[in-house]
Amino acid sequence: MLKGWWGKKATVPPTPEGSAEAARPQPAEVAGRNAEDERLLDRIAQGVVRWEMTVPAIFLLESSKPLNFVGSQFLHFLSPIIHTLVDAKELDRFALMLEKRDTLEELIVRIERADQEKPKPVKRRRGNDVGT
Repeated sequence: MLKGWWGKKATVPPTPEGSAEAARPQPAEVAGRNAEDERLLDRIAQGVVRWEMTVPAIFLLESSKPLNFVGSQFLHFLSPIIHTLVDAKELDRFALMLEKRDTLEELIVRIERADQEKPKPVKRRRGNDVGT
């Protein structure tokens, strides 16, 4: 009786070209990062360093590695609210990238690299070398 039920393959109706679903990156595209993904990770890393949040961000990312998939699903859940603040395409791309475990490690490496490349402020010496 149930043999025919689970033996059928589910078919997904095609989406129109201009729809939001067609613009959303598909999981097959995420299997290998492309240049757009690399730029997005670099922009996130640059933003973390610019806001001087390197240590808290690395701590948060390291501690949340086991939950990266849950985090990506949470981003998908909050996307209607977050889309008012950031670009929808980039948020969806980042959420799909988070589904892969190595994305967090790559982001940590990029944050550390951006922090090392950041120009360090020059310290001015204070002391007894008053001009005579």
